[in-house]
Amino acid sequence: MSSGLKKGGTGLKLYGVLIFLFLYFPLAIVLIFSFSPTKTLVGMQGITLKWYEELFRDGGLLTAFLHTVLIGLGAVSVAIVLGVSGAFFVTRVHFPGKGVFRTLVLLPYILPGIIMGISLLIFIRNFGIRLSWFTVLLGHVSFTVPIVMFQIMSRIARMGPNYQAAAMDLGANPAQTFLYVTLPMIRTAIIGAALLAFTVSFDEIVISFFLTGSAWMTLPVYIYGMLRFGLSPKVYAISTIILGLSLILIIFMARYTGRSADVYRVGKKEAGEAA
Repeated sequence: MSSGLKKGGTGLKLYGVLIFLFLYFPLAIVLIFSFSPTKTLVGMQGITLKWYEELFRDGGLLTAFLHTVLIGLGAVSVAIVLGVSGAFFVTRVHFPGKGVFRTLVLLPYILPGIIMGISLLIFIRNFGIRLSWFTVLLGHVSFTVPIVMFQIMSRIARMGPNYQAAAMDLGANPAQTFLYVTLPMIRTAIIGAALLAFTVSFDEIVISFFLTGSAWMTLPVYIYGMLRFGLSPKVYAISTIILGLSLILIIFMARYTGRSADVYRVGKKEAGEAA
C-alpha cells in the first residue's frame, strides 16, 4: 500500500511539474527572446540589449504603455470609490430583488468583451461623444467596478457587523468607526482588489479596441496593430519589463499586506501609547 502511495505521489508531483512548465515556459521563452541577437533562437550566440535600446527609442510604444498605465490607475481609482460604496450598500441594505441586482452588477465583467465593447460603442455614439481616452476609461471602469465590489463584499461578509457595533457603543461616530475600525480591516482587500483590477485593465484589449480613437491607443491595441507587420522583438523586451515589474509588485504585496504587517503596526502603536 505504501508503494502505491509513493507511486501516486510521484505521479502527482510529475503532473504538477508539467502544469508549471505549461504555464511558465512561454514566459521563459519571451525572456530569452528579449536578449537574443537574432529574431529566433536558431543561431543565438550571446546576449544583447539591442531590443531594449530600440524599445526606448520607440516613442509610439512608450506612449501606448503610458496610456495603459494612466487608464489603469484612473479606472482603479474610480472603481475603488464606487466598488467600496457599492459593497457596503449591498451588504448592509436589504431591499427586494437584491440577488438580481448583484447579478446585474457582475454582468459587465462576465459578459464577453465583444458584447460589452459594441454595447458601449453604440451607447457612446448615441450621445455624440468622440472616441478618446475618456471613452476607454469609461469602458475600463465598467468591468473594474464589479471586481472591486465583489472583493470588498467578501471581506465585509467575513468581518461581520460586531466590530462596528462595538466601536459605536464606545462612543465613535459613523465616520470614526469607518476610518479607525472598518477601513483598517478591509485595507488588504482594497489593495488586493485594486491590484487585480489594474491587472485586468492593463491586459484588456477587446473593449479598448472598440473605444480607442485613432490617435490614442493602449499598449495591447498598439501591439495588436504591430502584428499586421510582423511581431517585433521590441514586444519581447517590453513584456520582460512588465513581467519584472509584476514580480516586484507581488513581493511588495507579500511584505506589506500580510498578517505580519498588521501585527507590526498595532504593536508599534501600542508601544507608543505605553511610552
